[in-house]
Amino acid sequence: MKSFYTLAFLADYLDGAIVGDPSLPIQGFSSLLRANSSELAYYDRHLPLQMLKNTQAGAVLLASRHVSDSPVSTIAVSNPLTAAQAIHALFAESKEIPLAAIHPHAVIHASATLAENISIEANSRIAENVKLGQNVHIGANCSIASDVVVGENTRIANNVSLEQGVIIGSHCMIDSGAVIGAEPFHGYKVKGRWSALSAAGSVVISDEVTIGANTVIVKGVVGDTWLGRGVQIDNLVQIAHDVNIGQHTAIAACTVIGAFTQIGSHCILGGACSVAANLLLGDDLVITGMSTVNKSLSKPGIYSSGTMVSEHHRWRRNAARFKRLDDYILRLVRLEKDRLRED
Repeated sequence: MKSFYTLAFLADYLDGAIVGDPSLPIQGFSSLLRANSSELAYYDRHLPLQMLKNTQAGAVLLASRHVSDSPVSTIAVSNPLTAAQAIHALFAESKEIPLAAIHPHAVIHASATLAENISIEANSRIAENVKLGQNVHIGANCSIASDVVVGENTRIANNVSLEQGVIIGSHCMIDSGAVIGAEPFHGYKVKGRWSALSAAGSVVISDEVTIGANTVIVKGVVGDTWLGRGVQIDNLVQIAHDVNIGQHTAIAACTVIGAFTQIGSHCILGGACSVAANLLLGDDLVITGMSTVNKSLSKPGIYSSGTMVSEHHRWRRNAARFKRLDDYILRLVRLEKDRLRED
């Protein structure tokens, strides 16, 4: 990996247009606020323009309409966000974790099957009959239980737990603290006491899936909890047992999905959504953040619930009015009937 790239090389790499010094050496990629004179930053129209005007970056990646607003050299591209991702990946190559290194403090059962170029960091435990594909990385302090299968080129960060029988596909990323295959909630009562659900299934995660930090996915009770190809799960998401999520669906942080719910492909769930159990959500749905979904949805589109933020005293008045809304409707119906009789 080179220690730097010239601005001309990066512009050619992105098929962008330079305004400024083509020979400028760029050693890294950072934000507008933190970038220094040897780094490339990224500006998007959603960011305050003043951030661009005050940047100390060596150059900025942006759309052509904002070139004149930049105080430093620029690379203009048609899609700044996509270009920023490409640049980030380019510079990240020098920070890749070395493979083919198993720490002496890792504990690996004799029956485990490890392919070539495996990396396992300190204090991780690999139980019996585990199968790890080529180029798998296991971070420190991970617990990989018996009969787990991990596909090639998958990265598992520190402090991750993969419980018994979990299957992880290829080219996945599981971030720190995630628990895959957790036990189901004590979901029913027998003679007034809570009783545990026994799990007959596990968790199956397809290829190219990302699981965020401290996310919990519960193993299936009657079948497997299943995530399709390319699913993106943010941090602190709770996915209950027997949930199925279709391919290329994205779920933002702090969302909760109830048991047995089926979510289609190419959906987007905003942050802190609550999805009830036993629902069917179709393909191409967008659920905006903080929404509560308590019924099945089949028609593609954007769905929202909840109330907008307002001043506290106004919110209290409107909340009180909402409680009386049914009375208002009944009065209105009676008035309409009276008017019709008079006519």
